[in-house]
Amino acid sequence: MKHLPLNEIVQQIQGRIVWGSNNPIIKHVIKWTNKEIKDHTLLFHLRKDQINGKYWRDNEEIAVVTESPEQCQELGNNIVLVVVDDVQEAYYRFIDYYRSLFDIPIIGVTGTCGKTTTKEMIATILEAEFETESTWMSMNSMSVNLRYLLRLDDETEAAVYEMPVAYPGYLRIACRYFKPQIRILLNIGIHHLADSETPEAYMKAKGEIVDGLDPVKGILILNQDDENIEKIIDVTPFQNVVYFGKKESAHFHATEIRYAKQGMEFTLCHENSSYEVFVPGLGEHNVYNAMAAIAATSFVGIDIEKAISRLAQFEQIEEHLEFKKGVNGCTVIDDTWNSAPLSMETGLQVLKDVSKQLTSIAFLGYMPQLGDSHYAVEQYQKIGEKAVETGVDWLIVVGDEAKPIGHRALELGMDKNKVYFCEEGMDIYEIIKDQLNEETVLLLKITHRVMVRSDFIKLKNWLLPIDKN
Repeated sequence: MKHLPLNEIVQQIQGRIVWGSNNPIIKHVIKWTNKEIKDHTLLFHLRKDQINGKYWRDNEEIAVVTESPEQCQELGNNIVLVVVDDVQEAYYRFIDYYRSLFDIPIIGVTGTCGKTTTKEMIATILEAEFETESTWMSMNSMSVNLRYLLRLDDETEAAVYEMPVAYPGYLRIACRYFKPQIRILLNIGIHHLADSETPEAYMKAKGEIVDGLDPVKGILILNQDDENIEKIIDVTPFQNVVYFGKKESAHFHATEIRYAKQGMEFTLCHENSSYEVFVPGLGEHNVYNAMAAIAATSFVGIDIEKAISRLAQFEQIEEHLEFKKGVNGCTVIDDTWNSAPLSMETGLQVLKDVSKQLTSIAFLGYMPQLGDSHYAVEQYQKIGEKAVETGVDWLIVVGDEAKPIGHRALELGMDKNKVYFCEEGMDIYEIIKDQLNEETVLLLKITHRVMVRSDFIKLKNWLLPIDKN
């Protein structure tokens, strides 16, 4: 964090000091009350819970911003109390002010799927030339936004953040925190129905990616091949809209897409020039992710050829369609980090593309963020349709919530002797133990929160006997 004198912050948030007279240098900002905090910390009293200063008597230079001073007791000489009319409003005034201190390129990435991979691709390209900050792995919830923002300091030269949609309004807040001048929307599918009343409400919330974007200077990078983006995003207010996709009309478009060893190859066409690209990670979705990353970094000043060269060094994200050698020489596609309908469809398509004449087996489990409404059931049924469409040989459905996948596949004529419903990891083992060999490709699409159960840890250890991750 950039160190700031408290008086400067007080002026920006329109507060008034009612206890303490010193002007501490603030080095840390938090929004949850903790008994143990670091010296030089500013707390925004958002919970309005009782604060007992005796816990901080050994700390140096602590400040509290509150609208409920009566809740703050036993304040020692080391604590400065700042009163505001509305602590939530004061908090966002601070957020806006702190972000304004940095005139650096910031890229925001959203989409139903592919956020983490694309963010990591962008970071890989940028880090060779810029001191870069980014969200860590897939940790992108609102609760960590402040932590990421405060990692910006005088050394930071660029940043890239993935910004999810958990419910309507969620993305709007992320845009207010980070204020990215370059914004990417990868795709819009269905997800997080547990927190959105309808699929339409969830998809519409993705449109919040444009909130606060400067219509003249801002850069909006969109997937031209995604029909939902076209329906939801109104681009007319923005002068700099950049498209990527397979259509020739896209500013960055891909041709001659093909599978290669441990990755994808394609020809990228841009402004009457063409470039040969290799991106680690199998599946056509990685071509889209790569185009978005190259487009975004080009607006930071990275030459396209340099971006392509650096992209070839990208390390695929763990448990994101990660190919591994499994028991008896089978191939396991580990895509267990999370599950959404779009990512499950993508996994099934990759399974089809790589299995060809081999036996394909899909382990498909429940999708936690879908909830249990009739809309969720419809999404599971569509996955059953996709399993049949892609010609899966064996379908293993894991968990009660996911049963509509198997039921729909059976309705569409899939062999009932090749569709199984399971609850326990070792039940799966008994079903497939004699089916796995060098002629088998297995898609492991069971969400992380299930895979950490002891029986599924045992299953995975059996499937991947030499995997040390």
